[in-house]
Amino acid sequence: MGSIPIARSNFGRATLGLMEVAHPTPIGDASAVRLLRSVIFTGIEGAAVVYPKGLTRVQLSGGFGAFGPMVAVHATDPLPATPLFIAVTPEDIRLFGRPRFSTPFEIGRWKKRTYRASILEGVLRFSIVLELERLGRIRLNTRFRVFAGSARQVLDLVVQNASGPAVWQ
Repeated sequence: MGSIPIARSNFGRATLGLMEVAHPTPIGDASAVRLLRSVIFTGIEGAAVVYPKGLTRVQLSGGFGAFGPMVAVHATDPLPATPLFIAVTPEDIRLFGRPRFSTPFEIGRWKKRTYRASILEGVLRFSIVLELERLGRIRLNTRFRVFAGSARQVLDLVVQNASGPAVWQ
């Protein structure tokens, strides 16, 4: 429940009261919803933490010594090598990046029915393949399957709002 200030008259004096507005409870990762409320001002239907394909390679590239940068140079292209947040609003889906100890920044937003999406169910984790207008075909992974229950609901919501399935080669 959120509060919206409204002007109220009290015998000729203007006072500021609070009117309670009910917001639907968003699905998905509660910490992602809490973090994205600072940058999304419309309603959030759901939000989840996802990871671009290749992020593990970037994180482990330090073990390769001097060859590490060559191993990880384009591992997550065209996305940043950070955990990402996917949010579903009533009008669109949005993708956010967030460097450590910083506020999220918007990578892009796509209206419903203008993108294609499919869910891949792996042994260890769920993945979603998105075909987006400016980014092309990207693959986003969830946490390990045991911990990805809330993220799966958000991915299902993204696929329901897509114009069709995406194909991963």
